[in-house]
Amino acid sequence: MMMARIYLIAIILLTAISCKAQFVQETKPLYSNDNWREIAQENTYYKDYDDNLSRLVGTWRFIDGSETLELSLKFKEKHQSISFTDAQFDQDMLYGEYKYNNEQGEELVKSLGELQSSTDPFEHLIKGNYITNINNTELCETCTDELAVKLHIDDPQRDYIPYVMYIQHIPANSQGNPVEQIKLVIRVSGTFTYPLGEPGNDRIRLGFYTLNKVE
Repeated sequence: MMMARIYLIAIILLTAISCKAQFVQETKPLYSNDNWREIAQENTYYKDYDDNLSRLVGTWRFIDGSETLELSLKFKEKHQSISFTDAQFDQDMLYGEYKYNNEQGEELVKSLGELQSSTDPFEHLIKGNYITNINNTELCETCTDELAVKLHIDDPQRDYIPYVMYIQHIPANSQGNPVEQIKLVIRVSGTFTYPLGEPGNDRIRLGFYTLNKVE
């Protein structure tokens, strides 16, 4: 009887070890060899090895007269995702919220209070993790070895307009400014169709912004 119990326990342990071995997750960089990650593969973790995302975490503010743009960004490690091919994988992501007052001082977006409402990046107005060479953006024509991060940024009253922003990180004291900064450009990505009867004007100014880190 005792030997039978020992044998049963041994089988259970071996089965558990075998199952665990089958689910060892491979880790790959989000960006390497001048390319963003490949089409997502099953049971793979795409990691922000070089801190291209995490260095953007914090609160950043732009002020020019009455126009203000304030972003708060957080880092989500190993967000569980499913690809369009139904592959289950994990990926590091950024998400955030923002406040925007236009050049007339009108407050058009005020969502900073929603930053703590969820840790799911897709529940927020700002999200993404696409890393690219900065030469693929409008941010810098001479920064040959630098990278930029592309994030989606939604207008809650124009969520059918596909806004994106490309962000360049500027370390403190690197360009004669003692303050850590980000430079970004906001654009509309591709073409889209306006829902019938909905407005099609941009409430968020398209173009360039330089934001200082405040937190």
